[in-house]
Amino acid sequence: MLPRDLVKLAFQFQEHPEIPFSFNASPDQEAGLTAHYGGESWREKVRPYLAYITGVDNFLSLAGMEDLPGGLTRDILGCVWKLGSTHHLVEPPLKQPSLRGYQLPDLDDYFARFVRPRWAAELEASPSSFHLICHSFGLFERAWALRGFNEFLMDLVEHPDFVEELLGTLAEWFLRSLDNMLSAPVDAVMLTDDYADQRGVIFGLARFRRLFKPHWARIYGRLRQAGVYSIMHVCGCAAPAVPDLIECGLDCLESLQPEAMDIYQLKREYGRDLRFWGGLGAQSTLPFGTPEQVGAETRRLQQELGRGGGYVLAGAKGIGKEVPVANVIAYLEQASTPVER
Repeated sequence: MLPRDLVKLAFQFQEHPEIPFSFNASPDQEAGLTAHYGGESWREKVRPYLAYITGVDNFLSLAGMEDLPGGLTRDILGCVWKLGSTHHLVEPPLKQPSLRGYQLPDLDDYFARFVRPRWAAELEASPSSFHLICHSFGLFERAWALRGFNEFLMDLVEHPDFVEELLGTLAEWFLRSLDNMLSAPVDAVMLTDDYADQRGVIFGLARFRRLFKPHWARIYGRLRQAGVYSIMHVCGCAAPAVPDLIECGLDCLESLQPEAMDIYQLKREYGRDLRFWGGLGAQSTLPFGTPEQVGAETRRLQQELGRGGGYVLAGAKGIGKEVPVANVIAYLEQASTPVER
């Protein structure tokens, strides 16, 4: 079977011994893999299950970003950042809880000039893969980037009418982006919105349901109507919102951070209604476990989360460059091994 077909089986809740997995490695880790295997043979273990084509990144950076004094950068939405291994918002464009005088960038022009011309070559380079396109920065992330993190959290309490206007405007802008994305022959759209920390929904489940959920239902519905899967990246403890995500039509939850929630319980409770992607601890097992522990936990994920299909194996935050090469090897060896039940 083609790698794409195995991912589609998983998304159709069809169990198969070969569970699709995500794999990435830094240049140093790749050099370590090559030294360990005595050549490039390790690459044969990494089947091209998944391939991304160009979508919308955090800063719409393809349109160009303005360098400012002091090592700062302004994106085309007007947000000033200190970029690095972690990006820090320095100055948001909305100084007051108002959209008066502010205009979001024209996404039709952005796709026509910077995004759509890349698709043909990207699709041709990965003919057997399950194709995804990503829209980074979801409603919460984009709202606090425009307003400031602390300011937006205060707006949720002090200026709820503005919050509703802002989220409604962003949702329409988001839907326009999806309409552009859906002109590409993709299998799924990857969305991101880190509205949870490791304790739960940052601003509370009640506000999520009242302010955010209706807009996400429209977004997931647009994708489902187009016959494309929706995948949502949420770090932290997203568990309290999972029933709501299912209700508003999400197909797959990604990151699946085991340090923040019981991912095996999520599978037992919701594994027939929601697909899962990730689950291997990026704060625990991958960087700090022994190779034996990495292999054992990878095998458990395959066996338990892969039962009944609906699972893509991956590190909860990918494979960071801090992960020892021995652990990368252990993950790759087990991930590429068919599951025996």
